[in-house]
Amino acid sequence: MSIRLRLTIYWALIIAALLIVAGLAVFLLFERQQWGALDAALLEEADTATTAISGLGPGAAGYSIVRHLSDERDLGPHRRVRIVSGDRVIADFGDTAGDLPRLDAVHPQRGVRDGARGQLRFAIVPFQLAGAAAILEDGVDAIAIRKSIAKLRASLLLILPLILIVAVSGGYLIAGRALVPMIALAGELSRIDPRDLSRRLDPGPINDEVARLTRAINALLERVERATDTERRFAADAAHELRTPLAVLRTGLEVALAHDRSPVAYAEALAAALAEVVALCTIADRLLTLARLDQEAALDRERMDLAALVHEVVEAVEPLVQAKQLTLAVETAGAVVIDCNPLHLKRLVINLLDNAIKFTPAHGQVSIGVTARDAHAILRVADSGPGIPPADLPFIFDRFFRGKARAESGHGLGLSLCREIARLHHGTITATNRDRGGCEFVVTLPLASPRIS
Repeated sequence: MSIRLRLTIYWALIIAALLIVAGLAVFLLFERQQWGALDAALLEEADTATTAISGLGPGAAGYSIVRHLSDERDLGPHRRVRIVSGDRVIADFGDTAGDLPRLDAVHPQRGVRDGARGQLRFAIVPFQLAGAAAILEDGVDAIAIRKSIAKLRASLLLILPLILIVAVSGGYLIAGRALVPMIALAGELSRIDPRDLSRRLDPGPINDEVARLTRAINALLERVERATDTERRFAADAAHELRTPLAVLRTGLEVALAHDRSPVAYAEALAAALAEVVALCTIADRLLTLARLDQEAALDRERMDLAALVHEVVEAVEPLVQAKQLTLAVETAGAVVIDCNPLHLKRLVINLLDNAIKFTPAHGQVSIGVTARDAHAILRVADSGPGIPPADLPFIFDRFFRGKARAESGHGLGLSLCREIARLHHGTITATNRDRGGCEFVVTLPLASPRIS
């Protein structure tokens, strides 16, 4: 079902409800007004007559009042007035063929009643006549009022559906007109080539809902374009990084197989080939980790103490620290509990410590600390190495970036992994150079929410 049709249906339901309520209100108010005026006049005349009859008593004088009342035509063309006492009709004047009201013979109550056939409408007033209970029935022809009410009802039943049809038709046209910009927007969007995401949609001069939607789509296109460009560069960089070790491996094997060589020469060629294979496996592993990181981190989360994980990683890298005769300081202040993927977060800590150890000269210092502040866990890794050139700082988290000033080898994927791991844990990672030398990496992660017991 199209939006236009849904909007028309909603509009039809609203208009129908309003018309029904309005028509019912008009009909009830009109009916009440018509009957109210007649009923008030009937009761007033009946009360006046019963007061006079009670004072005069039964007889010609009292009955003349009833006869005079039946002759009046101010409320209708026909009247019928009766005085009834028990089962005895004392007086009956006017249109004696007119229908009579249905009454409670035992306890008649003052009020207004319709005749049995709906022709007359009676004012019923009980009173005392010569010490006996009597009832005055003052009836008037109500056919004209009933016809006017019926005419209004018929008019409403005819006019309200016509109004509904006109309103729904207008709503259908208006909905179609309102959706024209959306249809045009969909057409423009369908003409954008996936291979060329540089095109943008025109939001138009009016700042309405369609313009806001257009700007949101343009922002999405921009993000998709950046992501696509990043993936293309990533694929190109990955191909470039894999091409070099593959070329070296191929060349080495071709040279080794070109002539007969001694076992020692073959062993050296195989060792060189193994080194290149190890480098290829490292690149492939990190590329695979980057490709699967998002899905794996979202599927496997658990609560853990970040300080305990840091101590575990420190024990694992202790041989590297001792090999370079470095000093490794660990600072933790109690348990710092977070929700995380343990394998990926451990990789993040290992990568940061490995970089710190790699770029810190012998007899240098490396420190790692964990604290909690403002509902966040703070992980700091610092070293006393040469630091990062200021020109390289904005790019160190880019994939395959390796600063020219670095003396150590690498593939430029370790810090990219750290950034992705921190981002998928709703955290951040930053790097700065310290005033006293070396650099410091700071990872900020949200603390785990308290468990409800």
